[in-house]
Amino acid sequence: MIFKKTAVFPVPVMLIALLLTMLAGCSLKNNDINCPFSIMSWDSTTDDMIEAEGNGYDTYNSIYKGLTYTYPKEYLGKPGIIKYMYDDTGKLCNISWSYTGDNDESVMNIYRDVVEEMRNLHGESKSDDGIGNFCEIWVNGNGTVMANAVVTNDVKVMQIAYM
Repeated sequence: MIFKKTAVFPVPVMLIALLLTMLAGCSLKNNDINCPFSIMSWDSTTDDMIEAEGNGYDTYNSIYKGLTYTYPKEYLGKPGIIKYMYDDTGKLCNISWSYTGDNDESVMNIYRDVVEEMRNLHGESKSDDGIGNFCEIWVNGNGTVMANAVVTNDVKVMQIAYM
């Protein structure tokens, strides 16, 4: 089974680690991302992104003080949204893909598929599951990869992020 409990990391510790990773910006990463839903590298510019993904993007302010570009993008046979987040110097800091489902089962099925693919790419992960929330984290020389799903009465979404 994909969701076995291993060492449990308290949510506050995981959130602090995630925040510190994000605040460190993009300078701690090697160039290669090894991301299955994007061909970008950490050195990719917005021009590189537009060349690869096209002009059909929307933007909003990034948590990294630059812009976030969003595109509709299919991954693992499911429709979703890909986000490229840049900092205020134009450096790529985060690539993520999210999927919103109609029901718990659709979200959990894609979450399981994503976790399995990430384990094949990045090895074993650290798990921090909670009630209605599921989270797997991989840390390597190219940054941090986080897969998470939230399944509640109101929210049914999963996201995979490379930071």
